[in-house]
Amino acid sequence: MAFDTSVTPDAVTDLSAREMRRSVMGRWGLRLGVIIGWLAFIGVWYLFSQFVLGTQQLPPPHTVGQEAWQVVTGAGFGSTLWASLFRVIAGCLLALVASIVLGTVIAYSAWWRGLLGSLTRFFVSIPTVALAILALILFGVSGLGPMLTAALVATPYVMSSVAQGLTGVDRRLIVMSESFARTRAQIITGVLLPSSVLAVIGGARQAFALAWRITLLTEVFASSDGVGFQIRRSFESYDVRGMLAWTALFIGLMFIFENFVFRQLERRAFGGAHVSLATAEPAQ
Repeated sequence: MAFDTSVTPDAVTDLSAREMRRSVMGRWGLRLGVIIGWLAFIGVWYLFSQFVLGTQQLPPPHTVGQEAWQVVTGAGFGSTLWASLFRVIAGCLLALVASIVLGTVIAYSAWWRGLLGSLTRFFVSIPTVALAILALILFGVSGLGPMLTAALVATPYVMSSVAQGLTGVDRRLIVMSESFARTRAQIITGVLLPSSVLAVIGGARQAFALAWRITLLTEVFASSDGVGFQIRRSFESYDVRGMLAWTALFIGLMFIFENFVFRQLERRAFGGAHVSLATAEPAQ
């Protein structure tokens, strides 16, 4: 029995329409899943607030929302939020710069790989709370401690991500560059870093995710301003609503950065990678 394997324009059009509908349904299904997840989280929150812990220990979501609105409309909200945001961004940039340099070194030097590998295991094993208290001892109550602590904690993880991206670079590009008498600095800036841009962006995203958590924790111990300091003040006065309100506002701001900055950068980077692969395909 013979099957008709010819490809007609109508068949291609039908296939494209089905794939488009499937893609649209998949996106809407993902959004619906996110909404259901948030509704389930709020429902569990109400359940624990009303029947398990009590409204005094765990205020319900609408009470925390009212408190958050009062915080946003109150005096000093912008300066407090900016103090924490500045430390997060500065710590993230410091971790990213250090990770690019150290990741390049350990990707192409076995001696440095062994040395930095042992140091990385040492720093990763240190409890974050201990680093926050150490920042208080070294820098006192200042904004420098949270920023440097965030950079120190984020650097080992981001460095590993960048090193893996660099080791995955096509070796033929490096050999070709060496055959044209390119220097090591030219190979790094012209081949390695552009080829590992996805790993760098992924490392920046990971550095940001770690930096804002560590910054918030360190501000609780070693800062006289910022969101962490406000959380500590609320804790000292046993204001659970204030603690949750400041925490929710800061997490919401970090989600905005995550979705509208880093995710957009990743999309642009992946798009550029696809274009470069498509243009290089005929040359093979």
